[in-house]
Amino acid sequence: MLRRYSPLFAVFLLSGLLTRAGFAGAARPDEADPVQPEPTAAPIPHSVATLLATDIPADAPQSRSWPALINARLQALVPIQRHTAAATERSLRLRVEAALSGVDGRVAVEIRDLERGEVLLARDADRALNPASNQKLITAIAAVELLGADYRFETKVLREGDALILRGEGDPDLHVRDLHRLAARVASEIELGGIRRLIIDDSVFDGRTLGPGFRSDGPGESYIAPSGALALDYGTVEITTSPGAYLRPAQIHLEPSGAAIELIADTRTEAGSLEVTTRPGADGRTIVEVVGAIPGGHAPISVRRRVADPGLVAGHNFAELLAAHSGGEPLPVARGRASADAALIATHQSATLITVSSSALRYSNNFTAEQILRTLAWRATGEPGTWAAGVELLDRFAARVSPTRADAQRFVNGSGLSHDGRLSPSFLVDVLSLAQRPGSPANALLASFAKAGGEGTLHGRTPHAGARVLAKTGTYAGASSLSGIVRASSDGRNLGFSVLVNGGELDRSRAAQDQVVAALLRL
Repeated sequence: MLRRYSPLFAVFLLSGLLTRAGFAGAARPDEADPVQPEPTAAPIPHSVATLLATDIPADAPQSRSWPALINARLQALVPIQRHTAAATERSLRLRVEAALSGVDGRVAVEIRDLERGEVLLARDADRALNPASNQKLITAIAAVELLGADYRFETKVLREGDALILRGEGDPDLHVRDLHRLAARVASEIELGGIRRLIIDDSVFDGRTLGPGFRSDGPGESYIAPSGALALDYGTVEITTSPGAYLRPAQIHLEPSGAAIELIADTRTEAGSLEVTTRPGADGRTIVEVVGAIPGGHAPISVRRRVADPGLVAGHNFAELLAAHSGGEPLPVARGRASADAALIATHQSATLITVSSSALRYSNNFTAEQILRTLAWRATGEPGTWAAGVELLDRFAARVSPTRADAQRFVNGSGLSHDGRLSPSFLVDVLSLAQRPGSPANALLASFAKAGGEGTLHGRTPHAGARVLAKTGTYAGASSLSGIVRASSDGRNLGFSVLVNGGELDRSRAAQDQVVAALLRL
């Protein structure tokens, strides 16, 4: 069941568009290899946690350790069987050839009947190209298969002496309102007057916050947000600028705010444009700079920028929420680790992994994909989650699902924001084939895919097809990709497809991909 929507993701995803409109800190036009954010023009959910109402029964004996459980699930995966159809339907071949004729980049394609395992059409299908955000398909499907579709991220509050400990466990969908409810539960359970300090524990991930392929320079674009075991609002801050009186400073609102975020503003209310940037400051603080002008009477302008230390932002916000309950000053915040003797006071649970994955699959949120990958690494090893351990687990997953193709794939991070990642269409369709098993975790994950003409990055792609097309887009540094599942009209078969293009003109590549999908819809 779908629930209420709001513009949180719209602001997050459209910040790049506002930037290029002159409203907020645009990337310099002479920057090498500029990123082209995924397009979207749809209403966006208030929180991914309320996007779906998915209750999937647990299938894992909880007495088993996570490393053992994940290893057992890996071993239970059966390699995907694939064989070439006796003959490719001539009309399909002609339509696909016509669709691809205008593409001037490197192209690789596979179309497969997922029920029969028959490859209906292949063009350099084993050629590994940069998949851009199609990498998120691999990350999400591996995660639900290995963690379980019912997996929930937890954020805990513990007490040790005169300290409260806010412990994060990688939740990609934690927001201020969640901390507000958590603070209320803590205030109802203990006497806050005896608490002297707040410790943030984000130790289930290692200290690195920017993944491989993520730039540390620039104006702080939201799509390069830092990962952390404890993070609010996708590791970003929303900066909303409204006009004041003529020639007077503009009004600026930050969400989240708190002592970990410092605002530096040089604005005025008159004709002009704004530049909005973030950068690291002293002691892990995030410096928000807003410079320029906003016309009088202009609607408020909101953009999202990444924060420097997501754990510190979450900790200071929680301290302020606790202060609202105690009536005192916010607690001092420091980073530390809960001991085995710490007493659990309250827990916030995220929505299921199926629901949370919508952020990555439907809206192409890089932050969510990286949080999921590092959580996989933590659960699989029992050690702080690293990108290296996450990539190693994806390698093991690939070897089980697609043993003859695994060695040709190159995983770099969870999101595909990289020049170096490589996937082949045949491998992508192998992984998509896992969703063909009724009742499987990957099959349940289809509810979180973008559908043609619906919410997210497929809003303007073959809109007439609706739920007959479930797919993931990808756009990065000359790479354009589209992979997913099409339900044929003649017999209801599920057709897996992947069209990867590296180089060439972006609009032509997207048009060609849409024409391939249109050809499949006619079968």
